[in-house]
Amino acid sequence: MQVNRWILASVGAFVAITVLDMIAHGHLLMGLYHQTISVWRPEAEAHQKMCLMMVGTLLFSLVFAWIYTKGYESAKPGLAQGLRYGFLIGLLISISYVSVWYVVLPIPLCLALGWVTSSMVDCLAAGAVVGLIYRNR
Repeated sequence: MQVNRWILASVGAFVAITVLDMIAHGHLLMGLYHQTISVWRPEAEAHQKMCLMMVGTLLFSLVFAWIYTKGYESAKPGLAQGLRYGFLIGLLISISYVSVWYVVLPIPLCLALGWVTSSMVDCLAAGAVVGLIYRNR
């Protein structure tokens, strides 16, 4: 494993996921969050805990990129590998969103599907970034 490229790819994945999550959860899904306000922490309390979410995203990005390095094939294009990898990880995460959170939380199906879409986009984008950064130069 190329440690410098892994770290750079991890940072790239972190940035991609963070920006996309700000768009998805901070704007696109906000109306659904307001409709289900009784399910969530008060906004001030959630903001106080936001650093934990950022740490979780950073750890996810490090592991996401690390797993990618374990299956990386140097003879294949990085972008295609990254997208394929992101798609598979996105499916893995999305299945858990639908099968667990929709059942456990009293939320509308459209919010669960919004999470599925958001996580798929996050993973595809992170996969593309990791694939482009970690590829052979």
